[in-house]
Amino acid sequence: MKKRLISLCLALLALVAPASAAFSDISDVRLSQTASVLDALGIMEGVGGGRFDPSGSLTRAQFCKLAVTAMGVTNVSPYANYTIFPDVKQKHWGAPYINAAVQHPDLKKQAIIRGYADGTFGPDKTVNYGEVCTMLLRMLGYQEADIGPFWPADYVARAQSLGLTDGVNITNNKAAVKRSDAAIMLLNTLGAAPKDSESGMLIDKTAESTVKNCILLATSETDSMLASNEARFYENGSVDETPRKTAGTLDRSMIGVYGTAVIGKGEQAGVLGMIPNGNKTEQFKVTEVAADRIRTESQTLQPDRSTKLYICRERDKLSTFGEMWSGIQPGDTLTLYYNAFGALELMAVLPQTASAASSSFVYGVESAVNIPEGYSIVKNGAVVDRTKLKKYDVVTLDAAAKQAFVSDARISGQYTEGTPTFAYPQTITVCGQNYTVSDRAAATFKNIKLKDYITLLFDSNGQIAAAYPKSTVSADMQGIVTGIPGADDKGGVTVVLTNGLTLRNLDVKAAELSSLMGRLVTVGQSSNGALYLTQRSLSGKSAGNWNIAEGRLGDRQVSPKVRVYEEVISGAPLSAINISSIESATVPSKDIRYTVLDSAGTVTNIVLGDVTGESWIYGIGYGSTHSQPTGEGETYDTYKVTLKYWNGTGSQTAAYSVLSLPTGLGGAPVGIPKGYSTDEEVINRSLSTLKLQLVDTVDRAAFDGSSGVRTKDGFYPLAEDIGVYITEQSEFISLQDAKNNYTNFRVYANKSAQDGGKIRMIVAS
Repeated sequence: MKKRLISLCLALLALVAPASAAFSDISDVRLSQTASVLDALGIMEGVGGGRFDPSGSLTRAQFCKLAVTAMGVTNVSPYANYTIFPDVKQKHWGAPYINAAVQHPDLKKQAIIRGYADGTFGPDKTVNYGEVCTMLLRMLGYQEADIGPFWPADYVARAQSLGLTDGVNITNNKAAVKRSDAAIMLLNTLGAAPKDSESGMLIDKTAESTVKNCILLATSETDSMLASNEARFYENGSVDETPRKTAGTLDRSMIGVYGTAVIGKGEQAGVLGMIPNGNKTEQFKVTEVAADRIRTESQTLQPDRSTKLYICRERDKLSTFGEMWSGIQPGDTLTLYYNAFGALELMAVLPQTASAASSSFVYGVESAVNIPEGYSIVKNGAVVDRTKLKKYDVVTLDAAAKQAFVSDARISGQYTEGTPTFAYPQTITVCGQNYTVSDRAAATFKNIKLKDYITLLFDSNGQIAAAYPKSTVSADMQGIVTGIPGADDKGGVTVVLTNGLTLRNLDVKAAELSSLMGRLVTVGQSSNGALYLTQRSLSGKSAGNWNIAEGRLGDRQVSPKVRVYEEVISGAPLSAINISSIESATVPSKDIRYTVLDSAGTVTNIVLGDVTGESWIYGIGYGSTHSQPTGEGETYDTYKVTLKYWNGTGSQTAAYSVLSLPTGLGGAPVGIPKGYSTDEEVINRSLSTLKLQLVDTVDRAAFDGSSGVRTKDGFYPLAEDIGVYITEQSEFISLQDAKNNYTNFRVYANKSAQDGGKIRMIVAS
């Protein structure tokens, strides 16, 4: 049998997951996770009054009930009206469970329980360690022939070898088993494989289905975009935009658990809880972050740039370390998850506090509390002094790290829905966005009515902290359009606000919606509640050069989590880039087109010109003109730009409808800015191309592997994962295949090597 080190994982997760208050008499996170899962599954519940009674003992009848329920037998009424053991009369509360353990067809073979030699059962006797180990082994299908003749020693030894007792410190086989120990042993057993099974788990008998090797990342308590019966999971290498349904709100203690999600049956359809899988998990407290390393309190980590990274507060949520390293903040707890083969699967920054609702407050109002002396203040990722705090900032205190995380993220819009009551809501709709509201935040709605224009304040974890009338405090609703519906798409528009919040599926009114893709806009709302977008000009920037290493733009601080975009040609869509793509240590002022400051004066968004060369699609460009009938016997011309390019694995073709054909096409190597629409119904009004410069014609010997090439003008680096265009075939192939089969290579660059150019296109013959 495959041993599942569940309690080891629980021991590690005691450092990972936020504290829980599911049971008022449990302070240990590990036990809280265990009790929450068993309670959700209906296997082992509390004793009433929000208590679990972890130190309490269990009788043989009580543990028999736990075992029968864990085996998936919940209807025991057919076994209630007769007597099997003379000391378990049919009036005894445990009789149905004890009788079912003996007679139920699914349990009969296992013989989970046996009476004493005198024929009695002893239902009210305290169950001991040897008896519990025996029942757990029989639940998994083990019999005396599999274990040995010496009871209870052989049974205890086998239970220990299978990991069923991991996390339990009992040395006397006759010692009473506390409720806490029984819970841990039960959870270990539920996650174990029955005898002669390598893939299944005992929990499969209780659950409708399971989802293995996933991580619970967020619930409605940590993400306001989730409803109370929803949760977000990492599974199969990604985070789905559509959250999973849950059977109520999963307990906070399960967040960060890496294991198996248990799906309930019938009325409990949805995820009930998480069973850890025992895979390796590590924790580190972050002290400093750079593009190539993470310094922690104990060591320096150097993750591969392609390592997946999830940050709970970031708009993109899941990306790679190379793309999103700057979103990690000093003071964060970074969790590393390894797969069953020991390879690093995911790095994650989970919610910072045990309960954001109890530790967050709105600064500068009557209900605000003081930030303790000695706390560092982090606003939008930048350390600031107290003078940079503004009224209506939301402060979240992290006592463990002695830090105050400050957020000025907010949205303004019409309050269109609030349930179950708009004056004290659990869920609300503002600007077409649905949010979950904590009890504390709900109290701020008491003087707000439906159809009022309000402003929602968000804490650093993305949860709603409070609501105020828009006349009291308002939000700057500027952002960048990152998604628009196609001709046949019923979805809405996505706008990433410059404060980091994202508005999704907006039903907006705009005469030329397609022309706003990738552009800076203001989100507005008319008096009848209709949303609209207005394009903004890129005017206004902070003076000075941007020193990336020092985090300064002129005399202003740049946020470590600054969002950076390129506008490679005036009017082109903005393309998000990673700071690590900027190879120079300083970006001169002439290459900075626009900046956004937060209320502390920290630079949080920067729009650059063509600095990296990474915001183009490079390929072979063609132009074509098509005559279209008007329906009245006349025709009109339409124009299309076609680009054939290498997508990393093969040839790809993109077609753009345009108002007029730009110059430099006709099968020439060109670049087209990223972000233009390829929907044939959408007319791109400002599409321009970049003509690539022919640097040289070289042979195979000129290449330095896949990193660069020697030319008559000196050494040029190659763009990462570059393809080669074969003229005779009108197709792209990989660089290695091209070098295997061709001898002459024309290499094209976007700029000179001295100006940071790279070889962006290769044509072979």
